[in-house]
Amino acid sequence: MLKGLRAMSTEMKLASLGGLATVLFLSVAILQPEFLEPEPDWDVSDGCLGGLEHADVGISEHYHPNLKITKDGQNVQIPPNTGIDQVGCREGMRWIHVHDASETAFTRLHIETPSKMNVPLGAFFEVWSRENGPSLTEDREFDINRNGISDWEEFDISMSVNGDTNTDFESYIMEDLDDIELTFTSKS
Repeated sequence: MLKGLRAMSTEMKLASLGGLATVLFLSVAILQPEFLEPEPDWDVSDGCLGGLEHADVGISEHYHPNLKITKDGQNVQIPPNTGIDQVGCREGMRWIHVHDASETAFTRLHIETPSKMNVPLGAFFEVWSRENGPSLTEDREFDINRNGISDWEEFDISMSVNGDTNTDFESYIMEDLDDIELTFTSKS
């Protein structure tokens, strides 16, 4: 075996190592895809731009996913100015906030962070809950009724992103111009 390795040229050795690395990468990607997925930055819901309590950290990332929520066939309206001038961020804006809202269509979320972050959908619910909107449970599961019970026990929940089914739900990392549709249907 060693005799065979010594006889191999440097190029052959590098090609063999490259092939081995590719096989290992594909094995991880197929057998444990969650290993390659980015971890959500849950602290983003506490970020504040400007305001009385925070120094302005500046913005390096600014993008706009869109969110529509339906509960038992009825649109759940996201109020305008959600995440703006909240307790802990007076006269400022949370890193995830809303300016205008739509009563029937998608509401544009504004994500403005000082660096590239993996902003999960659930972080917006943490911001919204500070204004008595839907929230998350302690286990970071949807709680649209704010009753402390995971919505997974009370509703069938489906989600699509840009028309494709997505099962990341609360942990979904939002991207610019995503159209995210959440549907909650009461269990019988």
